[in-house]
Amino acid sequence: MDRLKEYKVAHRGLAEGTHSFEFEMNDDFFDCFEATRGTHGLVRAEVRIVKSALLMEVRMRMAGSVKAVCDRCLGEMDLPVSGEMSLYVKQGKGEEDDGDADFILLAQDADYLDLSEPLYELYMLSIPMRVTHPEGGCDPEMERVLKAYTEEKNDKTDPRWEELKKLINNNK
Repeated sequence: MDRLKEYKVAHRGLAEGTHSFEFEMNDDFFDCFEATRGTHGLVRAEVRIVKSALLMEVRMRMAGSVKAVCDRCLGEMDLPVSGEMSLYVKQGKGEEDDGDADFILLAQDADYLDLSEPLYELYMLSIPMRVTHPEGGCDPEMERVLKAYTEEKNDKTDPRWEELKKLINNNK
């Protein structure tokens, strides 16, 4: 059974012009991909396909939130995600690869355009490198522990470092 069949669009039946679709990326969607297994949340995606005789332009926009773990305090939080992406789809032999990431090449006999991978990529690109609560939103107990381990101690510095600093300052 194809768990991602609802993200496939029958492009052969589409007339030339603009067509709109809506998709939901939920726990079942995230479980289909290795890197997002166990992700909980709901992200809604709007997809507009502009079909012409030669190619299709696919414009995707998504917004929603997922459960994430704060990198600072390890507490659970709701992480808002949003993003936009445009792709172009053209039909070809299915074996060519010109290396352009903005183009999807469909085989001549393909009946469906699978949007699950591009939607997944858009989601992954919307996740920030560092996930943290807004300022003041972290767990107070964890903040105290972090502060205790990150405070600088006023120990006496090694005199060799002082001598090295003098050398650096003289060269300026």
